[in-house]
Amino acid sequence: MNINKKALLVVIFVALVVPLFGHATIQEDIDARNKQIQELQKQIDQYQQQIQTTSSKAKTLSGDIGILNAQIGKLQLEIKSLSLSITQTNGDIMQTQAGILDAQQKLALRKDALGGNLQTVYEVDQNNLTEVLFRNARLSEFFNNVQRIQDTQDTLRQNILDIKQLKSDLEQREEDLQDKRSQLDQLKKIQEVQKSTLDQNKNTKDKILKETKGQEAKYQQLVKQTADQISRIRMEITSLQANGITAEDAVKYAQLSAISAGIRPAFLLGILEVESRLGQNVGKGNWQDDMVLCYQRLAKAYPAKRDFYLKRAETEKNAFLKITSQLGLDPNALKVSKEPVYGCGGAMGPAQFIPSTWVSYADQVGRLTGHNPPNPWNIQDAFTASAIKLARGGATAKTRASEIAAAKAYISGNSKCSTSTCNYYANAVLDKAAAIERDLGTP
Repeated sequence: MNINKKALLVVIFVALVVPLFGHATIQEDIDARNKQIQELQKQIDQYQQQIQTTSSKAKTLSGDIGILNAQIGKLQLEIKSLSLSITQTNGDIMQTQAGILDAQQKLALRKDALGGNLQTVYEVDQNNLTEVLFRNARLSEFFNNVQRIQDTQDTLRQNILDIKQLKSDLEQREEDLQDKRSQLDQLKKIQEVQKSTLDQNKNTKDKILKETKGQEAKYQQLVKQTADQISRIRMEITSLQANGITAEDAVKYAQLSAISAGIRPAFLLGILEVESRLGQNVGKGNWQDDMVLCYQRLAKAYPAKRDFYLKRAETEKNAFLKITSQLGLDPNALKVSKEPVYGCGGAMGPAQFIPSTWVSYADQVGRLTGHNPPNPWNIQDAFTASAIKLARGGATAKTRASEIAAAKAYISGNSKCSTSTCNYYANAVLDKAAAIERDLGTP
């Protein structure tokens, strides 16, 4: 019996104390990691300045090794910063889950109170005014009872309003949780991209040092060699190749598409490689289950946004069927991106455009490629669509700032996006573009 009492006390203590101190501890941890991320960003910016300064000078062995060392150092810091952001996002998820639990508990309490209020009102309704009047010995008691009935009805109305608000808050918290899980998934995949780029930079440095043995003359001879250019680029675009695109085709169509849109080929390849790594479910889903039914499931899960999701399901379905009809393709035989852990699938081809977005770019893509209608599963059309989107985002200026803005617009629709996902994504793209540019020998 004593053991049971002690166990009960422990449960009560945890239930009372953890909500009071647990959230504060998590928030403190998030704030501390945010400060660490800011410090790392300062060091990353210093490395970037060093890379830009050295890149503007003549191509020498020591200069290029210095650039590689700076790129390696920068990537190592970015990977460390990503780890902190991943931990930080996990903390955000824990806070949101705690908020959901709190909202659910409050909702349950309000529903219990509502049940009690309804029972009281029901009992009062069973008696007419005359019965209530004669049941009270004094007139003052009668009016007191009338006041209590009025108070009960007021409380009932307030409980109904509170329940509506709590339900709305709960839906919002659940949507926030979905967004945070989406962010966590993207951060992890961006970190994988950065680790891959880091390994490739280390391999390039080791290869240069091995082949030149530190001699400048041998390095200048190596610079002039282009026979292994494609093999080096092949190392940089492993994810595009995993989706059936050869290194030769990737380079050829990236150059054609980028030049026609007025952006750097290396930047376009960087975007497409990172996108291919992020969209690891490319070509594994179908339009009905992973797109239309997915949006319909979201409509059911989030009643407050029901109309939005149902309209989105209809919009994407109509756009997809329009595209396949114009191309004379069987929609049920085509593969699209699979429904991820967040959001919905339905993205098409190498550029991973959703149907409604593709429709808005189709005319311009057709004018540049001569394909009418253009095909999102065709490499040239897909690369051209990506190039146009990046050009619209400002990448035609070909500066680091403009390309960062274009990359942010590509992933979020907002060139000024300041979330950690947008920042890391843009850095990952430019790091990958730098590695590809080095191997291409041109921008």
